[in-house]
Amino acid sequence: MATLSWAPVAGADTYYGQILSPKASDWNFRPFATLYYAVLGRTAKLNYPVYVAVLQLLHIGNVVILFLLLRRFGFSWMAGAAAAVFYAFHVTTMEVYWKPMFVFDLLCATLCLASLLLYVRGRWILALIPFWLAFKSKEIAVMLPVGLLAYEFLLGERRWKRLIPYFVISLSFGVQAVVHNRAVAGIDTYALHFSLSTVLATIRFYSAAILYLPDLWVAVLLLPLVVRDRRLLLGVILTASLIAPLVLLPNRTLDAYWYTPMIGLAIVVAAVASRVPRWAVAAFFIVWLPAYFVLLREKRRDVLDDGVAMRNVVTSLQDYKRLTPPVQAVVFDNIPPRLHEWGVNGAIKVVFGHRVDAAYLRSSNAGDAMAKVPMALITFRNHGISGMVRHHDGIQSYAAFGQKVDESQFGEGCYNDGSSMRWFAPRAEVRFYRPPEATQFEIVGFLPRESIDKDGPAEVTLFEDGVSLGTVRLAAPVVQPLRWMLPNGAPGDKHLTIVSKPARRGGATEDRELGISVESLGYLPLPM
Repeated sequence: MATLSWAPVAGADTYYGQILSPKASDWNFRPFATLYYAVLGRTAKLNYPVYVAVLQLLHIGNVVILFLLLRRFGFSWMAGAAAAVFYAFHVTTMEVYWKPMFVFDLLCATLCLASLLLYVRGRWILALIPFWLAFKSKEIAVMLPVGLLAYEFLLGERRWKRLIPYFVISLSFGVQAVVHNRAVAGIDTYALHFSLSTVLATIRFYSAAILYLPDLWVAVLLLPLVVRDRRLLLGVILTASLIAPLVLLPNRTLDAYWYTPMIGLAIVVAAVASRVPRWAVAAFFIVWLPAYFVLLREKRRDVLDDGVAMRNVVTSLQDYKRLTPPVQAVVFDNIPPRLHEWGVNGAIKVVFGHRVDAAYLRSSNAGDAMAKVPMALITFRNHGISGMVRHHDGIQSYAAFGQKVDESQFGEGCYNDGSSMRWFAPRAEVRFYRPPEATQFEIVGFLPRESIDKDGPAEVTLFEDGVSLGTVRLAAPVVQPLRWMLPNGAPGDKHLTIVSKPARRGGATEDRELGISVESLGYLPLPM
């Protein structure tokens, strides 16, 4: 959602200029993969199935390219098919072809596979193009030349000099990443960490994600000593090189990031499958595939729940926008379950438009967003949104209790029972901003019939900064507006006192003294 909020409206240079640039961008550092959001954002809008369909077509294409690459390495169709099935259905990476947020990994794998296949076929100059685009989709492609070098010395003709442009590109982007990392805080999501303990902890995470045991990665490294096949050694080296950038990012560890490095692991699987009887391969998949579907069922639930959570947020924002005048900013004071701050920010910009600022109330940019009036301050509820439109940077001029209100404006004598009408005490203190154009003050109040029958009508007197504006009578058991004409006065924040007589009791269990029930109140005319 965060990328979708700006990608469809960004200019051509945001993509094509940065795709061709040898300099890594500080903000759109994956310009080629971002084209996915640019194109679908303009055509499919918020039609989620279209986004998923494109992801799954790309995934199928990757499986086909992988099979062709394995056949090029000399594997039998059975060994190639076994590795392709392993790659296609491993539960660890299933989110990649179900969640648009992982299109960066998906396209990076597509382009790495294309570069590998072209290089193996002798088209080493042409292979530079997908290699470049792979890095412009996700940074882990920077280590692909290590895998190509391993191919040259293990299976190729050892013509390593043609890899010089690959390593020059890789070194250039790698140095830029290290230099950029010096200015990044250690707690930042994409901060690089080089300490041995941190790297080992991250390796154990990724080992558990793909092999289900945190220390089984050691066995994979030792496997070439047992299976004497240069193709297997190539697979191990390719896996290690592509996973290497990820183990330096302990603040950003996700199972799905295995999608590109698993290309190397698929070569390992093909090498093992080529050395064992066919019945052993069949037996492995007879056990593995049912286990996969059991694991898939658990992971599928999480994927679907995440999708439902985001859809509910987007739907709630769309419903709220239809009922809200145009605003310059939207600030949210809570984050719905299963979502992140950046996801909510993106959803707001997608719904309200990229020119509308979005901010979490606890974030550093919330103050600037709150000052861009008119703006909306919202709270996500289980079913919908409670919000208020602020027309003034400070306390507001009007409040309706059926919507979100600034609770700091209601002081002693204002009871908050969480309903759309609130009881006020016989003396209640409130604060409101008086706009220059204000001519009246309004209280939309109510008294139940039984209260009127028992205690009589209410005489409501309003004081503005200690000056009485008069008394208005509330006598009918219906919701009705009570209004006071304003004398000439300066605009600004005002302290108002609402005095209701006589004092009332709500019932045998009500120990509070009550004045009147209030639905809304504030200065008129209402801000536009």
